[in-house]
Amino acid sequence: MVVTYSRSKPHSKLETAFCTHCGKEVLDRVDIRETSPVFCCLGCKTVYQFLQSSGLSRFYQLKQNNDRQIQPGGGDAIEYRYLDDSVFREKYARGLEDPQIDFFVEGVHCAACIWLIEKLPEIVPDVKEAKLDLGKSVASIKVAPGGSFAKAAEKLAWLGYRPHPIESDEKASELQNAENRSWLMRIGVAAACSGNIMLLAVALYAGLAGDLARYFRYLSLALFLPVLFYSAAPFYKNAIASLRSRTLSIDVPVILAIVLGAVVSAFNLRNETDHIYFDSISALVFLLLSSRYVLRRIQQRNLGGSHLYHFLLPSKAKRLDVKAAAIVEVNTAALLPGDLVEVGPGDVIPVDGTVQSGTSAINSSLLTGESSPHRVCPGSQVYSGTLNESDVLQIKVTALGRQTRLGRILKQIEEGGLKKAPIVIAADRVSKWFLAAVFVGAAIVFGLGADFSDGINRALALIIVTCPCALALATPLAMSLSLKKAARAGILINGAEILEKVARVKNVVLDKTGTLTYGKFEVLEWKETSHLHREIADIVVALEEQSKHPVAKSLVQFLKTRGSGTSLPVASFKEEIGVGVSGLVNGQFYEVRSLKEIDRTNTASVGTRIGVYCETKLIATALLGDKIRVDAKTTIDELNRFRLNSFILSGDDPEVVRNVGETIGIATNRHFSVATPEYKSRFVKNHEPCLMAGDGANDALALSSAYVGVAVHGSMDVSLRAADVYIAHPGVRYIEKLVVISKETMSLIHRNFAFSLAYNLVGGVTAASGHMTPLLAALLMPVSAFTVFGSTLIGTRKLREALRERGGK
Repeated sequence: MVVTYSRSKPHSKLETAFCTHCGKEVLDRVDIRETSPVFCCLGCKTVYQFLQSSGLSRFYQLKQNNDRQIQPGGGDAIEYRYLDDSVFREKYARGLEDPQIDFFVEGVHCAACIWLIEKLPEIVPDVKEAKLDLGKSVASIKVAPGGSFAKAAEKLAWLGYRPHPIESDEKASELQNAENRSWLMRIGVAAACSGNIMLLAVALYAGLAGDLARYFRYLSLALFLPVLFYSAAPFYKNAIASLRSRTLSIDVPVILAIVLGAVVSAFNLRNETDHIYFDSISALVFLLLSSRYVLRRIQQRNLGGSHLYHFLLPSKAKRLDVKAAAIVEVNTAALLPGDLVEVGPGDVIPVDGTVQSGTSAINSSLLTGESSPHRVCPGSQVYSGTLNESDVLQIKVTALGRQTRLGRILKQIEEGGLKKAPIVIAADRVSKWFLAAVFVGAAIVFGLGADFSDGINRALALIIVTCPCALALATPLAMSLSLKKAARAGILINGAEILEKVARVKNVVLDKTGTLTYGKFEVLEWKETSHLHREIADIVVALEEQSKHPVAKSLVQFLKTRGSGTSLPVASFKEEIGVGVSGLVNGQFYEVRSLKEIDRTNTASVGTRIGVYCETKLIATALLGDKIRVDAKTTIDELNRFRLNSFILSGDDPEVVRNVGETIGIATNRHFSVATPEYKSRFVKNHEPCLMAGDGANDALALSSAYVGVAVHGSMDVSLRAADVYIAHPGVRYIEKLVVISKETMSLIHRNFAFSLAYNLVGGVTAASGHMTPLLAALLMPVSAFTVFGSTLIGTRKLREALRERGGK
């Protein structure tokens, strides 16, 4: 059913239309001969389509019978009943035990909005959790089993935040863009009207009198009305929401000033007195709207979490156009399930899909932790984020973006990023007490004013100039930008709280194998007592190729490049577990076995020493071990510079641990060897606040027990279940980068906090003493926020440069 209203003349073809769902006026004029529904936004269109497909179109009959337009600032159970329909939940809700739906919410703009929306569980019994992503204007609402999303949506609308259920970020972005356009229209109307009112005011201030002056004043009133009833609407909505929730908001005194000024001006205009303030009030509305819009865009640009996908996945993909029989390069976001994409050797697979043609080797270490490539062929399932290593593959897309296996993992990180760090909570608390103190101060200043006009001017100037927005928003902005910088450097931090905890760490506990070392056997030293170099290498390769032991594989890999490449036959081959291999080569008996006596004079040569024997005569020796990473010592030196205590905690042999520790500069009394998983867990608990770094699977117990657990390389999925931080790069170099990011971020937050308090103190004193008008306060109000945001952006740029100097991305 289509509900359309007309305001134009009967003979006109184009009519002013109203939204089929909510009744709100549609900006574009439509042809009256068209019978299709019209909508004011994507959210209303989505709801309309769902109601029609679910047989719930009677909603519109009820709405028409009630002869009522659905107002953007309100809602009722009937309007949102579709949210509890089983078909709708199946499409939009995530999770069975505690279902969750994401909503785009209109009207959010500051930390107070976050606080109010996240109080929803205390207002609506069915709601278990409410989280707001301010950058995207997306609220994630989780209800108890059998709970009602309709009740939650109704309460959000009642508070002034109209909700729209969404399936993806793309829809949220469309709704956000529509709301931004609405803001720009309000600003444009305010700018045009206030500009013209000021032109009229110039003539009045210059001494214009008589009937012309009276006409100018009434014309000023006519131009002021759109500003009062249209442009200032966001302030009314925020003030009403604040009063309904019994919270403090700067919009309450702003609206009081606007309405009071309008009433006084209208009264004076009727009595033909000179004191009218249409120019000042319209200019105030324009300045406040403009500054809030700029701050809003800064928040949207920097508080989102989509950065997680960009550093892992390619932005471009090669799509196969079957009809044209050609390969077309497209943006990854433009792909659809069922498309065919071509992935060449050395390219990262951008989607989840099924191999249609081609055979190749895939490196899935990001997802599984297994560095050895595995073979795929037609019919094999492949995943986004994995690396195609050898041949060209054609893949049929089955999942994209957040629906992929990697996307679901990164979604967990984004949800963790919405958890507030203690310092963010503290900033929110301080800003609320600060706002309360400002209101009390404004009341005192108003009472001490020379007269009513002087008192209200001083009080209003004080309230406007000391807006705590910068105080409350600068901290989460700094956290968000730092999390982005870390992600782009290959460090995934599971929430801002973890970033703050890293700054408090005093002890760094490092696993040895795979963290300080490369985690695999290598030939560290090779010596021969004979001059038959190639012959010895060929003989050892011939013997060790018969074995599957890791030592045998390392020897074969090392000696193949030293021999002649001749394949020698082996007779009477024998392998003794824990001893070695032996056999007849060219009629002579050879043995490759462990040496009973190891040369301990060279501490750098601690490892597994192998001897090569010809008829019981030693002809060559090899030392195999797990080589220390080249960046280990410099990292330990940097951690010492931060006055952090470094420990080695390993399950390996004491002599091996001692050798590694002394080589990289860790004191002997901080070497701990032959450590079981249980011992590692107890150790980190006894050395809090402690950062534990190790493999996400092998050290899962210790990582989950530590104050901060850092999984180095390995499987992202397994690692993020046990650890707080996942580092995509092997080694310890990025642990030092993590510490740098954390400490620099906290320093930046403290600096911004100090500046914001100092600015508000100076501005408040200036306004209270009568040296600042409300208009000047409106001009200066965003200065604090812009300065703090600018400081944050510059500070994180310096942080990025610091990471680049240390080899970061």
